[in-house]
Amino acid sequence: MRPRNTRWLFGLLLSLCAAAAPGQGKITDSLEHKLERAKGWAKVDILNQLTYEFISVDNDKVQLYSNQALKLSRTLHYTKGEGVAHTYRGVYEYLSGQFAEAHRSLHTGMNLSKEMGDKQNVGYSLLQLGNCSLEEVNMDSAFLFFTKAREIFKDSSSPNNLSKVYRNLSALYGQRFQQDSQQFYLDRSIVIRRLLPDKTLLVDALALQATNKLNAGNLAGAEVLLREAEEIIEHYPEDLENLHDVRHIRALILFQKGNFEEASVLFDSARNYYFKTSLLRKYVTLLTDLGKVFSDRGEYELALNNLYDALRLSQLRGFETETYIIRNRIGRVNYQLGDMTQALRLTNESLHSRPKKLLTSELAEALTLKGVVQTELRDFDEAKFCLDSAFRIYKRVNNEKGMSEILMSLAELETNLNHYPKALELYGESLKLAAVANNIYALALSNWGMGDLYFRLGHYAKAASYLDRSEEYCKLIHAHETLIRNYTTRRDLLAAQKRYEDALKFSMLASQLKDSIHHVDLARRFVNLEKIQEIEQRDRNIKSLQKDKQLADDKITLQESRLRQQYILLVTGFFCIALLVVMVVIYSRFYRRIKSLNVVITDKNKRIAAQASKLQEVNGELNRLYNEVSEQKEEIQAQANELTESNKSIITMNQGLERIIAQKTVELRSTNDELAKHNNELLQFSYTVSHNLRGPVARLLGLSTLAHSETDMAQARQWLSLINKTAGELDLIIRDLSKVLDLRNEPQQYRERVGLDQEWRQSVSLLQESLTGHEEIIANFNDLPTIITVRAMLQSILYNLLSNAIKYRSPDRNLRVTALSRCINGKAILEITDNGLGFNPQLHKEKLFKLYTRFHSHVEGRGLGLYLVKSQVDLLHGTIEVESTPGHGTSFRIVLPMVAEEVLHYAG
Repeated sequence: MRPRNTRWLFGLLLSLCAAAAPGQGKITDSLEHKLERAKGWAKVDILNQLTYEFISVDNDKVQLYSNQALKLSRTLHYTKGEGVAHTYRGVYEYLSGQFAEAHRSLHTGMNLSKEMGDKQNVGYSLLQLGNCSLEEVNMDSAFLFFTKAREIFKDSSSPNNLSKVYRNLSALYGQRFQQDSQQFYLDRSIVIRRLLPDKTLLVDALALQATNKLNAGNLAGAEVLLREAEEIIEHYPEDLENLHDVRHIRALILFQKGNFEEASVLFDSARNYYFKTSLLRKYVTLLTDLGKVFSDRGEYELALNNLYDALRLSQLRGFETETYIIRNRIGRVNYQLGDMTQALRLTNESLHSRPKKLLTSELAEALTLKGVVQTELRDFDEAKFCLDSAFRIYKRVNNEKGMSEILMSLAELETNLNHYPKALELYGESLKLAAVANNIYALALSNWGMGDLYFRLGHYAKAASYLDRSEEYCKLIHAHETLIRNYTTRRDLLAAQKRYEDALKFSMLASQLKDSIHHVDLARRFVNLEKIQEIEQRDRNIKSLQKDKQLADDKITLQESRLRQQYILLVTGFFCIALLVVMVVIYSRFYRRIKSLNVVITDKNKRIAAQASKLQEVNGELNRLYNEVSEQKEEIQAQANELTESNKSIITMNQGLERIIAQKTVELRSTNDELAKHNNELLQFSYTVSHNLRGPVARLLGLSTLAHSETDMAQARQWLSLINKTAGELDLIIRDLSKVLDLRNEPQQYRERVGLDQEWRQSVSLLQESLTGHEEIIANFNDLPTIITVRAMLQSILYNLLSNAIKYRSPDRNLRVTALSRCINGKAILEITDNGLGFNPQLHKEKLFKLYTRFHSHVEGRGLGLYLVKSQVDLLHGTIEVESTPGHGTSFRIVLPMVAEEVLHYAG
């Protein structure tokens, strides 16, 4: 009982420490005191400050002060204050997991601040928008927001926010597995925060750095950073969120060291704080970490309890990425428990319902799990496909830890297929990568695999050496399941060597370890039950004390009420006696006077009675008049009510008409925009038709004239053959132009594998009449002979570029045109170079690809070619660059995206 009581006392002390927040209480109390006296814009500013202070501390007060700030700022037309209020509201919504609402509030705050020139709040809004996008795994948007925020804060006008930008850029690069950039930005953030007087931000950065070290397996480095953070946080007891973040990381380190009791207390403290303050995403992350810790220790029931709690909350709050990760973790636990059917079901559900925005590493983890499960189910082809897919993902993001674990799983698959040499090779590669990534788990399991394989191959000395290394790594991280495998293989090895006593010893060790895992799980359940019972008893005692205190307070209140009543009675009695004495004195003085005046009053009463009768008659007449006036007033009121209702109906009709007019205006504008777009596309198409048909039509006319005047039948047939060939080319161009129209709406539909050499030769053939025979036209498409694109547009691009090269040749030298293709960084590169007249690209930079733009007036043309090329490259989502020197020639470089074969099949 002593250790359990000690742990309960330690947890109670942590809870008391967490409850004490004097620093923040002083700040909020001071602001709330100022709020009572503040007016106007100053009151809005204080309300915004209170909203910021209570974020992640008190949800009710955040909503209360935020609503008041928004309402008052609108009433006062205080736009700057309203922008800040919207931004802080967005921060609260983002931290609560309401991402859509957060985006709206933050954009509203940013736009209002832009109107007022409030650069600081614009930058802060961009920073929080980046955080929101980062949580949604929308990397491109997050990077854009962070970059814009950095441009605002880079002049060090707000070093706090600049350090936050660097810190979050580091997190973004971490999710992309770009460790160098991740470390660079985090180091810059730490350098700035060390110079700030308020060190709470430094704690956050150090905690993140420690987490990175811990994930990389650098336990010593993580502890150094965490100790520094703990020393700082001692001076800021009001910073409860950072305090519990540090406790969360400390608990993970203690788990790795085997100090389970203290780690559990720290986890409980952080978990209770996250839940109480509605930091639900951190709460889910903590439960997920707990599930992994218990799973690694072999305590599967506790692992599943925490993971299912996290899964329910993630699904309730709409945390798609976390839901996906947790479902994979649960599948991993089922795999470790031997329930392959359940593990496969969970993995398939994750892969079929994965969110659109998901880290590639999480997808690789799901594929890895499915691969090892399929290995156990003996479906080796499917297993190898999944593991190879996961390996490609890890290799693309340079995740050495993931690659080492995939190679380890592939080695186990090859072992099941009795391909021992291949399995040894894979285990060896896994060991190299695991050593580089300091992946202790992979080192332990790969060394065991090598030992097991060498045992099967009869190399007992090597097997024993690898098993010794595996045992060291297993004990280092408490990998009980792998250690059981190790002991089992060592038992078989010793038995094969006829060392039966030693074999029996390792067999007993394996059995004891299995039993200890089971007993630890049971003991943990009993400890948790006793802890729950203690907490419930403590709650009952607290409730009893509260009831006793309430009764005592009620008694004190009752006694105070009685004393107040007695005091009031005494004061009232004294006052009444004094008043009675005064009244007696006054009565004695005025009695005689009253008596003398009584006779006079009697006479006056008689006269008054006579006047009263007359007044009653007058009063009757007045009552009659009053009734008539009342009836008229009621009629007037009824007419006023009717007018009011009529006015309301008219106002309602006017509002309806205004909405209808506004709606029709929007529809008309949309229709005008659509018509303008179609007109531009029709104009461009007409230019394309006239430009691309001019050459074949001119050739047809010339050939028909020659054929008509030819008297030699053999020569006439030759002319007719050329006319037929040209007509075929013209038909192909017309069909391509028809496709161009369809491409405006469905560009994916006409993608096909296009041979570059064939399209180039067709372009040369179409322009044959413009050639003199002295030209040197060279094409080298060996590096990239084909690409998947829209053939009609590619042919038009090549035709127009070659036509320009021929048209603008230099009269001083023979024309030389070179066409090359290659693939660089997943992009298709086409380069077409000539030695023609050239032009000055800097002089014509702004109108280079504009309609009707010409650089040489001595050659016939309309200035359509480059305009059409640029339009068609844009439609293919590519880019075009040009380099030219007057008198030396011109080079066009076209970059097009490479389309995968799967996309071609999908489009088909």
